[in-house]
Amino acid sequence: MNTPKATLVLTTINDPVLLDDYLANFTRYGHLDQVEIILVPDRKTPQSAYARCGELSNRGLKCTCPTLEDQESFLSRIGVPAGFVPHDSDNRRNVGYLMAYAAGSDFLISIDDDNYCRPEEDFFAGHAAVCAGLSVQTVADSATGFLDICDLLEMERPGHVYARGFPYRFRHLDERRRLLDRRVQVHINAGLWLLDPDIDAITWLVAKPKVKAFKGASLVLGQRTWSPVNTQNTSLIRDAIPAYYFIRMGYPISGMPIDRYGDIFSGYFVQACAKHMGAAVRVGAPVALHKRNGHNYMKDATNEWACILVLEDLVPWLMQLQLTGSTYRECFRSLSFVIEDAVESFRGPVWTDVTRGYFHQMAYHMRVWLKACEQIAACQYSAATRARSMRPDRGAGLRARNADILVGADAG
Repeated sequence: MNTPKATLVLTTINDPVLLDDYLANFTRYGHLDQVEIILVPDRKTPQSAYARCGELSNRGLKCTCPTLEDQESFLSRIGVPAGFVPHDSDNRRNVGYLMAYAAGSDFLISIDDDNYCRPEEDFFAGHAAVCAGLSVQTVADSATGFLDICDLLEMERPGHVYARGFPYRFRHLDERRRLLDRRVQVHINAGLWLLDPDIDAITWLVAKPKVKAFKGASLVLGQRTWSPVNTQNTSLIRDAIPAYYFIRMGYPISGMPIDRYGDIFSGYFVQACAKHMGAAVRVGAPVALHKRNGHNYMKDATNEWACILVLEDLVPWLMQLQLTGSTYRECFRSLSFVIEDAVESFRGPVWTDVTRGYFHQMAYHMRVWLKACEQIAACQYSAATRARSMRPDRGAGLRARNADILVGADAG
């Protein structure tokens, strides 16, 4: 694939000034025609966000900022029940992911509204690794089964930190890392960060690390080696989007609202599906400037604690899991069912009936998400079938019309 196209998705309740930097980066490296932006606003998003998207579009960057009404109309068209994607939540990025899937781009790029691209690095090209097919990459195998991706970063002060979502049972162990060049097919690319690393609130409270440099070598996780994958500065091939549902948070577990790990759950789940498919996860470039928004770390730590506890049991189980299916959609469906059985056997103080109920709800939501993806795929298949019976120029127009219908635009 010589000229892949990408859809970049973010959500914000601020004025997305960072998009000016993305316009400059895509222009500088010649990718302006290969990228579209979907900015998903929420109820607190200011009007300046809509205005900025309009201005960027006038300057050559295709940028869509669907209103709340447009979003609900789109979700209704693909069979998503009302309330499935809650407002005032980072879960709104799911709307953007589904729109990206409907747009038919070759790959998805997910960022947070505080992830700035660097002018000296081709941001698009770094993430386009997911469309490169078989390529020679440096593959890392860890004796523990986990790779410490923060070790690829140089910190301002000495001290070891781990990425948010890295299970505590795998920390502070000798990875005995082995590196070997192999031909692999990368389907997920997790870019890293300068300035503020993506770490859990407990670490922020005790360490407050700063990243001053990327050591310069991206690595691919071996088939039996894992790492947390988040939704900031992360890309994946289009086929994997149905396995990248951002898990809904907010459920009360042991008196605590489970929160701030929706992307960590989704990252582990899509990673499990990728491994089943024989595909790989790359970590490293492109590196974003993470100018982190303000946080109350005591509150964050409270909300993260339940997630940390359940991951201590869930991740080792996931590492041994044998999924079924020949596509990402089939794998994700398989995962949704086996996870319901697995949580019934987990034991420990956190594994109450309430916790198990949360995972049953999660599995149900995973299947609702899959139905929406299948509806999008069915619409695209129907449009492509009709297009083949038409002249080439009319077929192209029909495909464009179908995409407009899916995203709720006025198709005329």
